[in-house]
Amino acid sequence: MIETGIVQEITGNTLTLIKENNIACFGCMSQECKEKAISFTAEKPTAMAVEPGQRVETETASSALKQGLGALIPPILGFIAGFLLTGALFPTAGDPPRAAGGALLLFAVAVSCYFYRRRFPLEAKRRVIRALG
Repeated sequence: MIETGIVQEITGNTLTLIKENNIACFGCMSQECKEKAISFTAEKPTAMAVEPGQRVETETASSALKQGLGALIPPILGFIAGFLLTGALFPTAGDPPRAAGGALLLFAVAVSCYFYRRRFPLEAKRRVIRALG
């Protein structure tokens, strides 16, 4: 996602920016967002020259593939563990009870991952693409 901001402070290679309103902000219903200036930080390339008050464009540098795999792999592993654990605890159980145990652990792991990410969200690093002038 690309956002524009105005440089407020420069600390080494880290810029503190104030978010500019863009097209998406006009349709937003959040009054808090419209009334307050939102500040965020971004990393700048060492060769780029920027000054306070200058407009810059930033993008989120986090990988969508990494986040997607991080959301899908734990529940799948939970299903496999639940299937095998049900078979180990109840050796005479057939495939339907084992699948039910796997599904139960799949949902338990998915819900616990959801609440864990709500408490500890992933930090999406932003980086400066270019200076606008």
